Amino acid sequence: MKWAVKAGLSGAIILSIAACDSLDPTSTKGEFHYSNPTNNTMTFKVDDKDYKVEPGATGQLSLSPGMHSMVNAKGEKSQFMVFDNNTGGIINPDHQMYYMLSEVYAVKGHEQRFRPAEYAVTINGHNLKMPLLSANATIIDHTFFACKYQLGEPFPDNITTLDKNTEGNIYNKCFDKTELLTYFEKEYNQKLDPSSENGDASDSVNTVFDYRIPEPKFKDPATQKQAEKIVSLLKKINDSTDPGIHEDVRKELFQATSDLVSADVKVAAKNTVEDNKYYNAFVEQTGRFRGYGILPK
Repeated sequence: MKWAVKAGLSGAIILSIAACDSLDPTSTKGEFHYSNPTNNTMTFKVDDKDYKVEPGATGQLSLSPGMHSMVNAKGEKSQFMVFDNNTGGIINPDHQMYYMLSEVYAVKGHEQRFRPAEYAVTINGHNLKMPLLSANATIIDHTFFACKYQLGEPFPDNITTLDKNTEGNIYNKCFDKTELLTYFEKEYNQKLDPSSENGDASDSVNTVFDYRIPEPKFKDPATQKQAEKIVSLLKKINDSTDPGIHEDVRKELFQATSDLVSADVKVAAKNTVEDNKYYNAFVEQTGRFRGYGILPK
C-alpha cells in the first residue's frame, strides 16, 4: 500500500492508498495523450501532421477547439469536434485498450472510510472486479475518463497535503494495456498472462462513449414537452461546428431540465416501475451527452 503525506503547521502525517472511482477531471484543456503499447512502430496523422511512436513510448499533442481529423496507418480516417468545454483526452487511432485505475490516498488508519465502486472487466481472459474503467474508442474523452496521472506518468509513492483536516483523497491514472499489466505485476503481484491453455487474451470494454441522442417517448404530455426541448438543444450541439455552442445553449438546457424534473414530480405517483426506469435512463443519457467535450463527426 502506498502513502501520502499530510503536512500541517506542526508537522507531517502519512496517508495510505486504496482504490475508488471518483472522477477527478484534472486534464488540461486541449491536452491529448497517446502511446504505443505494441512491439512495432506506430504511425498516424492528426490534421495532416505525421506522428511516429516507437514501442513503449508516450506523447502529447495540443488541439485547439474546433474540427480535427485523424488518419491511422491503415488509412482509416476519423473526424472529431473539440469543444471549448473539453478537458483533453486520449488519441487512439488503432483502437487499443486503455484503462483508468483509481487509487485512494488516506491517513493511516482511515483506509476503510474510502470504499471503491468496482466494475467488471476482463483482461487477457481474466475476469476481474475492481475500480478500473476500460475503453477502446478512437478518442477517449477525459471528461468521463478523468486522469490526474497520464499515460506513462506513475502514481506517486506519496502525496503531500497542507489541509490538516484531510483524511484522504482519490486520484485516477490512465494506462495503456502494457503499462497496466506491468503495474499489476509490480504493485499487486498479479501477472495477468493469457488465462487459458488456448491462450485466451480477450479484453472487455466497460466504458462506452454513447453519442446517441434519445428520442423522448414519455406518456405525460408536460414531461414529453420538456424532453423534446432538451433533445432539440442537444441536436444543436451535435450539428454545430461552433466550439462555444455549449455556452450558447446552457441557460436553455438548464431551464428545460429543471422543467422536466418538475413535470415528472407531478406525475411520479402514477408512474410505473418501467416509467421510472425510462425517465432515469433518459436523464442519464442526455446528461452524459451534454457533458462531452469531444464529439466524433
